[in-house]
Amino acid sequence: GELPDWEELRSAGSAIKEQVMANLPHLLEEFERNLTARGGTVHWARDAEEANRIVTELVQATGSTDVIKIKSMATQEIGLEAHLEEHGITATETDLAELIVQLGHDKPSHILVPAIHKNRHEIRDIFLAEMAETDETLTSEPRDLAEAARTHLREKFLSTSVAVSGANFGVA
Repeated sequence: GELPDWEELRSAGSAIKEQVMANLPHLLEEFERNLTARGGTVHWARDAEEANRIVTELVQATGSTDVIKIKSMATQEIGLEAHLEEHGITATETDLAELIVQLGHDKPSHILVPAIHKNRHEIRDIFLAEMAETDETLTSEPRDLAEAARTHLREKFLSTSVAVSGANFGVA
């Protein structure tokens, strides 16, 4: 009811997506030129194996063995976290649901709500077992669980110098 023209908006979005996909090679090259002109570096990968190798080498070049990983379907699809782990690099998820799944040594159960299969009591147990700074007074209340995660992540943010993220949109 808030958007009476939602069907037109969806159609317009679909048309833009089709146009972008039809021109993707050109747009990617334009994106690279513009990003490079502004001081960025683009790395091209033919497949997941090559992408994982490139990211791992970039992290290793910093001397860091820890990275912050911002929620990214691309990094999940290529198995980046497992690849980094094989090379002695620990990736910490920053999305709350992804963090719950990671700390629970589990797999996401839903693309939008990865930890929907865990109730708040199970999450409390995971936090107590996996987050050293969490004590037994932690309750199963969502506000307390979120605060425990924030405290845990705040320390990671302050002590980790490398972050990895995907991008939903790149403007050429």
